[in-house]
Amino acid sequence: MRALILLAALTGCMIGEEPGGVGDPADFEVVDWAPDGGKGDFTGVPETFDRHSIMTDAVLLAANAVDAAAVQAFLVDSPYGTRSWLADYTINGRQFADVLVEESRAGGIDPVVLLARMQVESSLVSKTVRPGTTTINHALGCGCPDSSACSRAFAGLQSQLRCATEVLNTQLGQSRDGSGQWRIASPRKTLDPLSVTPRTHATAALYAYTPWVLVGRGGNWLVWNVTRKYLKHFDEAGTLHLP
Repeated sequence: MRALILLAALTGCMIGEEPGGVGDPADFEVVDWAPDGGKGDFTGVPETFDRHSIMTDAVLLAANAVDAAAVQAFLVDSPYGTRSWLADYTINGRQFADVLVEESRAGGIDPVVLLARMQVESSLVSKTVRPGTTTINHALGCGCPDSSACSRAFAGLQSQLRCATEVLNTQLGQSRDGSGQWRIASPRKTLDPLSVTPRTHATAALYAYTPWVLVGRGGNWLVWNVTRKYLKHFDEAGTLHLP
């Protein structure tokens, strides 16, 4: 049964419609960020966009990059200069920040990456007012194949977080063992179409999730830019801990 669930999740996350382009305008402003004032050697999410290397495995798998208190502070004073509605959202009586970090650590995925994923898919972080139930239920686009309605098995924000961590881990593993359609050092066309040869397993997993480049418009360019935007915000707050 678990294999069937994962298969459904994988199918749902391979988005056919062109993703991105309808989010917060601030997400399309290229982020200027050099950790440690430019003195560090952080290359986990490259300063210049490279479609072959969106991020390193170490960043994608940094489940302890931030804690729940840091996420809550991020949501209260977001990179958009506003208080995110998620700062006040609870799941079964628990703060969203606590649930996010719990799911991230259980799945071994960086919570900052999941926040960025939510923003790219549904602009959930930048919203100041709670969106509709449908938006929340499918916040990360997981379990929503183009050919049919979204699966109820993955409805709800916590289920979406869990689905996304499982999909990313599965695709990462399939890049490592060579069984995935998207895998390291293997060229493949995106839906743009552009040829991409992933230089990291994390990059392969991200293209398996969203097979688009879309420089300046969406896709994995937007994943790269929003992830840098959020990492910068945590870094400037002194709450980011990456390997």
